[in-house]
Amino acid sequence: MQTFDINTGGHDWEKQNLTTQGVKKMYDLYKCRKCGITGKSYRLGTISIRESDIKKMQKCCPKQANTFKRIMVTDCKAFGDQFANITPGSKHDIVPPPIGQNNKRGEWVMGVGEPVLLLAGEFVYLKED
Repeated sequence: MQTFDINTGGHDWEKQNLTTQGVKKMYDLYKCRKCGITGKSYRLGTISIRESDIKKMQKCCPKQANTFKRIMVTDCKAFGDQFANITPGSKHDIVPPPIGQNNKRGEWVMGVGEPVLLLAGEFVYLKED
């Protein structure tokens, strides 16, 4: 299982159980209304997805992500001079990927002097400001 921020990619998660499940390890079941994948939330704000559903999850995300033009950084672990303006809470416009690159793993934003890639889980999409 892989764990993601529950806001990753614009999924529309719906809680499936009324009470928390489990005995030793408590969790809630969630299902995306758009793509139908399911996951378990062991901690507030995160969701764990089975390895077999990762590709399906990524196919759902770009459809929704294309409608967004801005993101807000939640937690970026990258370092270097080009990431000086990428701080938690900062808002950035999404830019097209550089030539030879793609945005399958996250979104490109303008760093200091060059575009930088923020990975899924390091940001949330913003509706129009």
